Amino acid sequence: MTRRVLLLAALLFCAVAAFGELLEVHLIDVGQGAAVLLRTGEAAVLVDAGRDETVAVYLASVGIGSLDLAVATHAHADHIGGFEHVLRAMPVRRLWYNGQTHTTRTFERFIDAVLDSAAAYHEPSRGEQVEFEMLVITVLHPRRSAADYTGHLHDMNIVVRAEYGEFSVLLTGDAEVDAELEIIRSGMETASTVLKLGHHGSRTSSSLQFLRAVSPALVVYQAAVGNPYGHPHDEVIVRARDIVGAEVYGTDRHGTIRIVTDGTSYRVTTEVRYEVGDSRGCIDINTASVEELSRIIHIGEERARQIVSLRPFRSVDDLVRVRGIGEARLRAIVEQGLVCPVE
Repeated sequence: MTRRVLLLAALLFCAVAAFGELLEVHLIDVGQGAAVLLRTGEAAVLVDAGRDETVAVYLASVGIGSLDLAVATHAHADHIGGFEHVLRAMPVRRLWYNGQTHTTRTFERFIDAVLDSAAAYHEPSRGEQVEFEMLVITVLHPRRSAADYTGHLHDMNIVVRAEYGEFSVLLTGDAEVDAELEIIRSGMETASTVLKLGHHGSRTSSSLQFLRAVSPALVVYQAAVGNPYGHPHDEVIVRARDIVGAEVYGTDRHGTIRIVTDGTSYRVTTEVRYEVGDSRGCIDINTASVEELSRIIHIGEERARQIVSLRPFRSVDDLVRVRGIGEARLRAIVEQGLVCPVE
């Protein structure tokens, strides 16, 4: 992490702690899994926890020592596997789960960790709300507890909408099209500033009807680089970006995605974790392929092709030569930290 990113994170944390006027949404890079942190000056909420200790480590790194609410959307390992580490690392005031049983050892460890903790366990139903000052979290799905449900784990996946002033984010877990349509038919409020695509951007979710009902300005997804499922699926991204008109971010391209809002406007920053052998090492704008360039924030395929045609660049700042990249987008590109220095 660069000193600039560290300084920004510290300033934002101080602002939240001192004034309680901001909401931070962290879509944590957990590879092929899901974990979202919502933090205000009054509360910290975690929705899913990835599959290992990554989330517990991340929470500690950003100063989270306790959680007011943890939501385990369903029993798949890439959503609940990390909860045993979180629950043993810090106090959790209450934990929501849909109640559906599963036969895996990961699920057994999850239940053991819940029972060993002091968290108040609850199986929420559609329409239930919890409020933390300005932050209001509403359950959109399922209609009732899934304790007696024997169908697919995605069918009764918990879906929540978090509202903070005029800003809102819809977190879908792995809810698929049937659940999306049921939510629409229920009449619950779905329109949101930000939508986290269901099932890691799979074609099983994010129907056009649902995308139009949510009408997001920003769409995000959580998926691993080169995952074997092909997530996100191209047709989903096309629907979100080209038909609905949303800006799209993904953890496979952008790493951990942070959205900070005062309840009216919002700002997005990203941070890629660099590891030995990580295929997301820094990108040389003078040699990278169109596909590699497209991983840079604000650079889609069209701008990537412009970059190739305009080479060589004498500096990263020289990217302002690309149509559609101004000073603001250039700053976001630099802050992402994905572009190699030009030598």
